[in-house]
Amino acid sequence: MLLSRLTLGRIAFAWAIFLWSAALVLPLLDSHTRAHPLVKAVVAVVYASFFIGTPIALATYFNHAWRRVSAVPNRTTYVIWLSLESIAAMGFLGLLAYTIITFAVAHLR
Repeated sequence: MLLSRLTLGRIAFAWAIFLWSAALVLPLLDSHTRAHPLVKAVVAVVYASFFIGTPIALATYFNHAWRRVSAVPNRTTYVIWLSLESIAAMGFLGLLAYTIITFAVAHLR
């Protein structure tokens, strides 16, 4: 299944490539030029697919990590670190949701 190949590293690499290419293709914020509608559509579709893939990869990663808690020798440190990672991941997902909601509200006005 393709979802089993979806790892956190691949998602992070895909986000980096996406953000780099979007910075090259989209116009600057202070310029008066407009992006081609096809470019906007491609960026929106790729962003939406990453928005779906990122929670799946994070859930898989944290599922495996939390199941390993009983097997690690320094359990307290591992749980504290994994809790901090979980909080950061939820914040990142909240940031992604915020950008989608802001984008939708701005374009539906």
